[in-house]
Amino acid sequence: MILLAGIVLHSMLIATQQKRTVEFRVTRAFVSYEAEETNLGSSLKTVIGRNDELNLDLLTSPESVQAKLLISSSGFKTDRPMRDWSVRTLYLKSSQYPEITFALLKIDGEPIASVLHSANQTMVLKTSPQNATVTIRLPDKDNAPLVVQVGKERLLAEGRLKEDILNALHSDTGKMHITGRLTVAGGSKDFDTVVSFQRTGNTTFALSTAIDARFTDFGMTAPDLAWFIAVHNHLVLRGYAIIEVLR
Repeated sequence: MILLAGIVLHSMLIATQQKRTVEFRVTRAFVSYEAEETNLGSSLKTVIGRNDELNLDLLTSPESVQAKLLISSSGFKTDRPMRDWSVRTLYLKSSQYPEITFALLKIDGEPIASVLHSANQTMVLKTSPQNATVTIRLPDKDNAPLVVQVGKERLLAEGRLKEDILNALHSDTGKMHITGRLTVAGGSKDFDTVVSFQRTGNTTFALSTAIDARFTDFGMTAPDLAWFIAVHNHLVLRGYAIIEVLR
């Protein structure tokens, strides 16, 4: 849950503008890929594979902060089980690389370690984002950090991240620019993307992001079986979550 806190906590404060403490949870979260394929010479078809087998991993020390989204490489599902077997076995190589990772590097151009760190300096946390509860405590003075708590663990948000959170108090929509390193089947590439949030109800928000990528970004070749199936090199990778403010 901490990684989501690092990316999008600011959106949660909108629902409770006068409160000093906000509590929320993620009620739904998944990632997906979209690819274009042609089967047996037919017209182009968009294939969507969804995956809700996610974990958030946070490691902090006095020297560094590492925040990652961990995605099961065997968890993508489309409308064809045979396609899913091919994706996880031949392309994602899930037996050798069981996880796809998205490591958060920067928020609004600032290194994550400069805007988010543990109150206790060291922390090892791994949790599923779904149904995890997070508490945010607003600063009581200008130079104080914003406190994010998950269970007994506390993080301090400062710099541009803190500014984003406070600026979102009077908005129902917003965006945050992030940079992350996506690693798929042993191949990695850094991407700049935008996390958007939008109010969908009195106490709920939808968060989404999209990355334009290619198979070749990760040293992979798009599936191509002569006279049977051809997949375009271009991919759209998406993340989506619903967040509910509890109090």
